[in-house]
Amino acid sequence: MAHRRAAAFMTNPCGHTTCGDCGYGWISRNKYSPTCPVCRSELIKIKPLLPNYAVDNLVKHHVHSLAMSGRPEWQQRGFKFIEWNKRLE
Repeated sequence: MAHRRAAAFMTNPCGHTTCGDCGYGWISRNKYSPTCPVCRSELIKIKPLLPNYAVDNLVKHHVHSLAMSGRPEWQQRGFKFIEWNKRLE
């Protein structure tokens, strides 16, 4: 199952948020009866995780704000920005 590592996902149906790596990693351990990694409620087997575009957008704007604040590690060539950007690919 392809997913972006740094992308946020929402558990279905309880609505908790997790990153792609963590959420899919948790579900792969018990794919026949998936549960939420936060509250352990049963997830919908066909579509246990849904993209959480709102959280992705919030993180993107936060990273942009960090860069605009002048922090060198979040500038376009800064190590934190580069690391974050690699996780999006």
